[in-house]
Amino acid sequence: MANNEIYQFSVMSALMSGLASPASSISVSELLTHGDFGVGTFEGMDGEMVVTDSKGYQFRGDGSTHEVSPDQLAPFAMVSRFVPQITKTINPITKATLQEEIERTFPEAKNAFVLFKVHGKFERIKIRAIHAQSYPGQPLTQLTENQMIKEFHSVNGTIVGLRSPGWSVGVSVVGVHAHFIDEERKSGGHILELCAEEDVLLELAVSNSFHLHLPKSSEFGARELELDEAGINKAEG
Repeated sequence: MANNEIYQFSVMSALMSGLASPASSISVSELLTHGDFGVGTFEGMDGEMVVTDSKGYQFRGDGSTHEVSPDQLAPFAMVSRFVPQITKTINPITKATLQEEIERTFPEAKNAFVLFKVHGKFERIKIRAIHAQSYPGQPLTQLTENQMIKEFHSVNGTIVGLRSPGWSVGVSVVGVHAHFIDEERKSGGHILELCAEEDVLLELAVSNSFHLHLPKSSEFGARELELDEAGINKAEG
């Protein structure tokens, strides 16, 4: 794939419906042939995924972190070969102002995707990692009711994320969807809140090319997927 093109496996409505089995997943080895940057989750929705510098990491609900193996499976992921088009230093920054900065930088890209990385020291980052399904088909909304939530203070690291347009509701996560990994590659997760008061480095790129790969499993083909925008917003924080 060309630089900044997005490859996505499955859709958010499938996760909301609990479709996270091996049959409805892609291997990490195949996923990484499409990109060196991105976010996602794992078989059974076992934690959070971040892909950066061509390596994938798993943050689990028990607080553990490890580099993923090629044979691990992902029922949902978005990856790209990220090459920044704009790099700038900004401060202060929160999750809300990050989205505002993206909109200001690319005012004519409201219906495109935007890839971004943020590097630096963060005064506070609040993350979550979900525990794996306790039974097949358990929906995402139930998993987030018992998620692990952790706060980091004065931590150095990298935020990896995408800003998805409004038309992608049910397909992707509309707005900013970002995961964090610390400098030591030992902790991280899905970002709920963030605050940086010192200068941080923001890298951005618009993506106008989006490749969607749907699972070929019989369970995906037979499931009546429903749009639950409010549920997605609640689950993704």
